[in-house]
Amino acid sequence: MACGFSDSCVRVWSVTPKKLRNMKAAKQLDAIDKEAEDVLERIMDERTASEYKTMLGHSGPVYSTSFSPDKSFVLSSSEDGTVRLWSTYTYTNLVCYKGHNYPVWDSCFGPYGHYFASAGADRMARLWATEYHQPLRLFAGHFSDVDSVRFHPNSNYVVTGSSDRTIRLWDVTDGKCVRILTGHKGSILSLAFSPDGHYLASAGTDNKVLLWEMRHGYLLGELKGHTDSVYTVSFSRDGNILASGGADYSVKLWDAQKVFKDSSFDDLAGAQPSVISGTDELLLGSYPTKTTSVHHVHFTRRNLLLAAGPYTATS
Repeated sequence: MACGFSDSCVRVWSVTPKKLRNMKAAKQLDAIDKEAEDVLERIMDERTASEYKTMLGHSGPVYSTSFSPDKSFVLSSSEDGTVRLWSTYTYTNLVCYKGHNYPVWDSCFGPYGHYFASAGADRMARLWATEYHQPLRLFAGHFSDVDSVRFHPNSNYVVTGSSDRTIRLWDVTDGKCVRILTGHKGSILSLAFSPDGHYLASAGTDNKVLLWEMRHGYLLGELKGHTDSVYTVSFSRDGNILASGGADYSVKLWDAQKVFKDSSFDDLAGAQPSVISGTDELLLGSYPTKTTSVHHVHFTRRNLLLAAGPYTATS
């Protein structure tokens, strides 16, 4: 698990009993048998084992972190206008990507690694490849800060959410906007695609979670229940359940599959379907914290839900 902090550092924790270790020094690596079956274990230095690692390099608060699919790298974005790439073998900074002129609010790896996207206060999102210092694509069109960015599961599209209250879908191949989704009444702070890529969940400062069908761009559902800004949304591994968390100190689980099943597109003939709205029939559960706002939720491969936020001690 990786987190960014206001003191400009990035910390990585192990959520298993196995501690984090650094790679051995170059001279020690020369003595290792490269053909050994357990070579990946032998290259690690047991003397450096610890429950967490701290990575320093940014010169401002860190707003987002993202692991590469193979967990070899961590991305971080900061108020200093940079995106940094870190190694999880040495826990050091490998590359500093400079392109944004203002704070970078979000960054994420693509589903296959290699490519990543960033979004910032300069009203633009950018597409990068890890081996190039300059961005490959500029996604320009929003009228205010771009607060969130995510890749479509097929890696051909990038979706962005902005303080201008719109969601835009971009084609990675040519950088053009192919969808504009409107429906939010505030900044859009979080986006999540369903595992099959057919649906999108969005949330923000209007306290609502919206569900969209991406083939036509239809709004399907409006999930009401949060009493403050919603910071994060995430689909379960099968796409049936949606989790959300926010500033109202709670995690909520929603029956996303019910919304998708009740919306049939066979007989629509291009018409916007009726928006399914409600709390009682769609809300599966609400789980409050004491005084911790929920900044991120994530389903593991085993469908366990992890939730993270800043702990505030009460007197």
